[in-house]
Amino acid sequence: MSQTLYARDEAGNRHRVIQRLEAAPEGDQEGAAHLVYTLEDGSPVRRVDSDTFQIVSTGAYISAVTD
Repeated sequence: MSQTLYARDEAGNRHRVIQRLEAAPEGDQEGAAHLVYTLEDGSPVRRVDSDTFQIVSTGAYISAVTD
């Protein structure tokens, strides 16, 4: 399952953030699936709060927008 979210950086550039549900890694005793966020190019993104993401490689923050 995946969903596409949109966000903008401070310069106004629009980014697609892919949200997907990922199964727990093998050996995980809790076995809970979790949400993973990436940019279109596969760069990892961390969700800070309901309106903000952080691009892991650069530390830059981007803000969620609606279509």
